[in-house]
Amino acid sequence: MSWVRRREIPLIIFAVTFLISLLQYYLAVPFLSEVNTEMTNWVLIMSTFALGTGLIALCIYHGKIIMQKKSGYFVSIILFISMLMLFISYYAAPSFADYLYNEIYTPLSIAIICFTAFYNYTAIYRAFRVRNIDAAVFAFAAVFLMMLYAPIFEVILPQTATVANWILDVPNMGASRGVIIGVALGTIAIAVRVLLGYERAYTG
Repeated sequence: MSWVRRREIPLIIFAVTFLISLLQYYLAVPFLSEVNTEMTNWVLIMSTFALGTGLIALCIYHGKIIMQKKSGYFVSIILFISMLMLFISYYAAPSFADYLYNEIYTPLSIAIICFTAFYNYTAIYRAFRVRNIDAAVFAFAAVFLMMLYAPIFEVILPQTATVANWILDVPNMGASRGVIIGVALGTIAIAVRVLLGYERAYTG
């Protein structure tokens, strides 16, 4: 069964699926559309299996931590208890599962986001240190955008909303479209390299 491990097999699979997905987008051929739909369903199925594999790997990893009683193993115990509670409650008591999600998980998530906000503040402080013309332009735009989302400034200086909206609609939109075009061209280039067999990192 050495042929299964050959690098040409993944390349052929990629080339066939890539061409089918590409051609069905430009050609009105029912057969290609049906095949592409079937491939999309298979992608969803494989994604589900990947999630299941990730869950098994997570359980094995934290199970080893609990068995070996490594530092912080009580966190792994809390993880298993939480997973079991949610799994059982979703089938036995859906209302209790909603309570766990809305009243426990959501506030904890918000709290974690609030903690990360402090790191964002330090990053903003470093970015606002005007050392050159680029930093000055960035600070100028950021100040007007913050004033846009603080209603008191719009009441005191109505022109701030006009300037901030212009920054969002003109310079920001132009830069965003440039980035999107660059990403799209890079994605196409990588796809062509993989299709031609030059990019083989994923084949092992």
